[in-house]
Amino acid sequence: MAFLPRSVSLGLLTLLVSLLLGACETSRRGTNELTMPEYNTKPTIPNKQIAQTSGEKVDFKVSQSELATAFIREFGDGTVIDRVLVHKAPPEPNEPVVYYLVAMGLRNGMFRAMALPLLGGGDNTVFLSPTANRYIITGVGCSSCFFNFEGDRIVGTLCEGNPGGGRCDLRREPGNTLFPK
Repeated sequence: MAFLPRSVSLGLLTLLVSLLLGACETSRRGTNELTMPEYNTKPTIPNKQIAQTSGEKVDFKVSQSELATAFIREFGDGTVIDRVLVHKAPPEPNEPVVYYLVAMGLRNGMFRAMALPLLGGGDNTVFLSPTANRYIITGVGCSSCFFNFEGDRIVGTLCEGNPGGGRCDLRREPGNTLFPK
């Protein structure tokens, strides 16, 4: 008979100790805490508003000289930018309008250009995402090059002032650091 009360009290004591230890555990994180900003180890760079559009009019929210300087830094090879614009891609029927931020200039006398797709904000604002691809043109024997669009996508280039043998080389690079944090 003395055995039963002893095992019950030992069971209750074990239960009490485990409850106390469980209540004191504070180092575990819940799953939602891992997504909170203070636990993220990767710094995030927010989208940057570039312009406000209305029809064919573009109102830059970042000065064109600041954009030109940022593109010069983005090229990183001595390309000098002398023109920055927001270009509207040829719209497809029943599709949203897509805009590109385009910079044009020269490097060692060769035409250079870079285009970055912009995100629409829904209220005629356009933003640049740090994950936006870079489309880069280098002209060889062309006085200038143009991006060739198929709908809202850049699919190639066109060479202007081609005396024969000239070309515009296009390459696509992932992401951009136009506006580092």
